[in-house]
Amino acid sequence: MNFLTKIRKSLFIEQNVSVLSITVLFVLMAFFSWYPILPIYLKELGANDFQVGFSYTLLALSSTLMQFLGGILSDQFGRKLLIIIPSFVFPILYFLAGNSSHWITLVFFLTIANSLSALQLPSFYSMIAESVPKIKRGMAYSEFELFVVLGITLGPTIGMILIPRVEIKYLFYFTSFITFLCAMARILWLKETHHHRTKFNKFDSFKNLFNKKILLIVLALSSLFLLFNLTTDGPFISLYAKEVMNLDKSKINLLFALGGFAAVIYSFWGGKIIDKWGSKKVLSCSASGMGIFIILWSLSSPLWLTIALFTILYVFFQSCYIAYGSFLADITHRQSRGLVIGFIGTCSGLIGSIGPSLGGYLKFQFGSSSPFWAGLIFALTTSLLLIKIKE
Repeated sequence: MNFLTKIRKSLFIEQNVSVLSITVLFVLMAFFSWYPILPIYLKELGANDFQVGFSYTLLALSSTLMQFLGGILSDQFGRKLLIIIPSFVFPILYFLAGNSSHWITLVFFLTIANSLSALQLPSFYSMIAESVPKIKRGMAYSEFELFVVLGITLGPTIGMILIPRVEIKYLFYFTSFITFLCAMARILWLKETHHHRTKFNKFDSFKNLFNKKILLIVLALSSLFLLFNLTTDGPFISLYAKEVMNLDKSKINLLFALGGFAAVIYSFWGGKIIDKWGSKKVLSCSASGMGIFIILWSLSSPLWLTIALFTILYVFFQSCYIAYGSFLADITHRQSRGLVIGFIGTCSGLIGSIGPSLGGYLKFQFGSSSPFWAGLIFALTTSLLLIKIKE
């Protein structure tokens, strides 16, 4: 009986992480089949350049603001419920988005979808943390991020095949169908991990958010997101590759494809590195690595060197994301994990969201490489702040 119990517990651990990872893979594959050409589609629906930019600002903010509320509700009602309910709303929203005949309507439905996704996020991180022993968290987050980057890499390939053959609205219908299947999988196979619920009005939980350690963490992760938005998550790499390096669209796509492939390969053992060295140390080193290699990449000239340096940059980027999830788990406790993760995610995400605007200003004032030098500053700032955080 003891042996069977161990097998059942092992399957339970694997089940939660695997269900979340596989469903996220399929959702992102469907989502990224149309997301790269969303600006073009918005223009086809009547938006001008300013309105496209404004739409992306709304989408970015909606991906951040609801995390705090999501964390509070997760601690009160459980992880599974906060994952399941939005999962069943997504199919409706993406179906309505596909039926939109005006850009405002489309952005409205996508903004709601992004808000619900943000509402889920603290429960995702919390459920993964609570589904494995602490010594295996790095591997769990590595598995999850592996499927995330696979979805982001494979999605545009699906879009490339389907877009010449079908109208883009059918890709939204496809996303609706996939998200419905994933919602069914989650309600059937996810297991609740948070059984000791907190009350919504518990004063101590909120009071504990305002201390020196949490402030340092928020500052460190805000600096990290500024780094992301000035480099890999922002538009400046593609613009620099085109305007300064004179790379055409196919070579830029090759750059990101090889970077994504390298990130997938790294994910297979990235978790073991975190489990051995600790999430904080890996996050600190990876952030510095990103800052250094974005500068080296911007100074490179031969194509082979440009590709090699960009691939290393993307490995550090993927390492940051894996370590980020594990770090959030390490600094939180089960009882208030959702609340703390939601609070940190909201604050750091809001500050980090100014990155594209800051980068645009720097590019206009000081030249095409200036966002990368700012990224280096934020990379080193992230590392220094993380060092100051006590275990």
